[in-house]
Amino acid sequence: MFQNDAVVHENVLPELLKDGTLELRQDLLGRDYKGKSSKGIAKKTSALIKKLQAALSKFLEPAEQVLYVARVQRRASGVIQYTMGWYIYYASATVIVLTNRRLLHLRVKSNNQWDRGVRTCSWSEIESAEVKGWLTRVLKLRFKNGKEYHYWRISRADALNIAKILPLVLKTHEGMPHKGNSLVSLCPECKHELVPGTACCSGCGLSFKSKKTMYWLSLVPSAAYIYTRNWFLAFLDLIGQSYAYLLLAIAVYTFLGVALGWKNPNGKPISMNDGIAVLAGGVLVFVLDLIITIHHNNYFIEDFIPTDRKASPTESLKTFAAGGTIG
Repeated sequence: MFQNDAVVHENVLPELLKDGTLELRQDLLGRDYKGKSSKGIAKKTSALIKKLQAALSKFLEPAEQVLYVARVQRRASGVIQYTMGWYIYYASATVIVLTNRRLLHLRVKSNNQWDRGVRTCSWSEIESAEVKGWLTRVLKLRFKNGKEYHYWRISRADALNIAKILPLVLKTHEGMPHKGNSLVSLCPECKHELVPGTACCSGCGLSFKSKKTMYWLSLVPSAAYIYTRNWFLAFLDLIGQSYAYLLLAIAVYTFLGVALGWKNPNGKPISMNDGIAVLAGGVLVFVLDLIITIHHNNYFIEDFIPTDRKASPTESLKTFAAGGTIG
């Protein structure tokens, strides 16, 4: 295990600061990758820790030291990034916390407040980790079970510091027992491990947003995005899907007019071809909107969005969570 007094920067002694229950390695949090004191890095990391102090106090174990924190973006497919546009920077906002024992992944809002999403993995579960890229820096994690996970949009200063720390913590965890896990999601209430796709935590009964409900809501303009609390995308979906329904309504009106022999304002009979063209356009817009809506909201729900409801004991027993509690 990475020792509490392990030296990372040459000629810089370990400096441990205790902030309440938190143990912070100031010799890493306030310096650049060369070990030089940096006011910019110190200010940034201090602000993140202050915003996330409640979450860190809850999830960090006794004597677990914070080595570094960085604001990043969690993994998102190219399709999601392209179709979501600039909003992806809000939707995938994450702060990763490197400790002497593990990596902690906290989903955050645009103001860096914790959004009640948390994942974790022990360093012993990671086979390799590297930071790559020039204009866009990416942290690539490869786990011993063969899975991979990427974080992107990492600042240059953070990328250099992370690249300096990671090899050291991974080396000290070589040969240690592992469970064959990758990043594991935890319940934000009781810290119980969550199985992907579960509807509620079997530890405390906390319920999470479900894909089944989202699928039905995706047929109603903006409803699925409101369900996952993404208001800007809900507004766009309201426009897109409403337009699709409008085209479909016009197509139905056109077919009805053809059947009843109605005439257009020019006095000519309504054409069946016009109805077919409008119908095709309406179906195309509707299908594209539906596919994008489901794809986006699957991404949100897979990251476990808690509700304000707790399931009954009977409901909780229907789900299975692995491994007990963390912390």
